[in-house]
Amino acid sequence: MPDPVDIIVGRNIRQLRALRRVSQLELGEALGLTFQQIQKYEKGTNRVSASKLHQIAVFLDVEISVLFEGADMPQFGSRIELSPDAYALALSYDKLNSPAGKEAVKTILTLISGGQAAEKAA
Repeated sequence: MPDPVDIIVGRNIRQLRALRRVSQLELGEALGLTFQQIQKYEKGTNRVSASKLHQIAVFLDVEISVLFEGADMPQFGSRIELSPDAYALALSYDKLNSPAGKEAVKTILTLISGGQAAEKAA
């Protein structure tokens, strides 16, 4: 069963393509694909790769975000930006195999930052 986001992206591609009076064959040729592949994208049967999403957006002269309109993706809008050091620290933390080690890191960071000791994860 197709992912709901793939269906929404496919529907948006189909609507934008039709609005611009471009056939599936024309879009496919512009992307180096068959019209059958475009049909599969538009139905959400096949997932569109990031590079193809970019090519489609350029060809249809829209921002890539337009292809995702209607997909409720609040997690992308609420992302925080990390400094390079914070990002490197997060990667190192994620590589820790020991739950006790992760808990120790959280406790140390909480204490250094002046907060209360971190609660133990259940």
